[in-house]
Amino acid sequence: MGYLWLLLPLVEGIFDPAIYTLQFYRGENTLSYPFLGLGEHNYLTLEFDEVNTGMPEDFWVRIQLCDASWEPSSMPITEYWPAFLSDRITDILPSQGTRIPYVHYRYRLLNHFRRSGLYVIEVLRENDPRQVVLRCRFYVVENLVRIIPDRSQQVITSKRQSVQTVAFSLYPGSLASSMNYQEFQCMLLQNGRWDNARSRLRPTFLQSDHLEYRFQNGLDIPAGVEFRMLDLRSVLRRRSFQIERVLWSDSGIVVKLLPEDPRAGLAYTTTLDLNGRFFIQLREGFADTTRYWLGRDEASATQGEYFWVEFRLRASTPYPYPLYVVGGFMRWYPDPRCLLIYDETRSEYRGKLLLKQGVYDYLYALFSSEGFFQTEPVEGSYFEAENTYTILALYKGITDREVRVVGHRWHNFYQE
Repeated sequence: MGYLWLLLPLVEGIFDPAIYTLQFYRGENTLSYPFLGLGEHNYLTLEFDEVNTGMPEDFWVRIQLCDASWEPSSMPITEYWPAFLSDRITDILPSQGTRIPYVHYRYRLLNHFRRSGLYVIEVLRENDPRQVVLRCRFYVVENLVRIIPDRSQQVITSKRQSVQTVAFSLYPGSLASSMNYQEFQCMLLQNGRWDNARSRLRPTFLQSDHLEYRFQNGLDIPAGVEFRMLDLRSVLRRRSFQIERVLWSDSGIVVKLLPEDPRAGLAYTTTLDLNGRFFIQLREGFADTTRYWLGRDEASATQGEYFWVEFRLRASTPYPYPLYVVGGFMRWYPDPRCLLIYDETRSEYRGKLLLKQGVYDYLYALFSSEGFFQTEPVEGSYFEAENTYTILALYKGITDREVRVVGHRWHNFYQE
């Protein structure tokens, strides 16, 4: 069932090949990044589908606190999560009138947290810890510090055309002490991605009232490029420009995309994107979904059709590493369903992926021998790219048994 991804640290991913369209977000905003404020009156929403099944399965949810390396904390669960050890998912609905049947599951994680920190939510089949079908990371924050990004462009002579440098100052306030260098560490995320997050960042300079983070390798991140976007809300009335043709078969609808080209080495062009995210919406169902996006669409959750989408990327010779279609829809881990195979006769990579009606950001990327995705060799990297960065302040005082998240801040390049 693909449960090899249970190795430490606790990575994000879908570990069961029957699970699709995993979404995890704040409240009803499906494009939001998942976090909660300590004591905040809000909740997180988890949604996913199990495809090609007619009967609901027995899925359970559990919460785990992690350390700064995303390994499970040894702290007793009652000290950070008093609600339950595991909880059954009961919000279950079958698909309605779709060619490919599925069951839709939704779970609301209420904010009962007793401490801030780094967390994972896991879904277990039949409440069996050996059958983790999916996992998502999130954090709970207590706003005790101020984080001020440095909006002036950092000059990096050898990399300035392909990277973005995030510099910032942290004002510890009531947490100020002579031990701040050891007590504070920061994490830096690009577009909400945990797979390539920069962690364990230490202050570069210690000032009288703040800590400065600048001029270190962990703050230099490949800028990447604007995401490609695929609109699958309607393949009958209004087709996306990438769609070559639509085929109907007994196994479902096949959406064949036009062959695409690598963008590395080309001039930078700006386009509208979702910074790697996606949302579910249909324009051919019973509901009025003519708007672009205004939040969660209840009808699309069960009326949205699944399509077999065929991706094609031209390449005169194969790349040295496996090529994937990547984005938020696959949680940025090497899901074999997203792997593309090289066709020597056509000089192109090809692969079919099952996607639900909606709008998707995606890129082509290589999975390197170091164990992470590299988009630059295929898509290029340009300092002008628009990205959203999340800065997390982690703190572990002398009396703390585990790291706390004591502040966060978003910072946008070229779109303030």
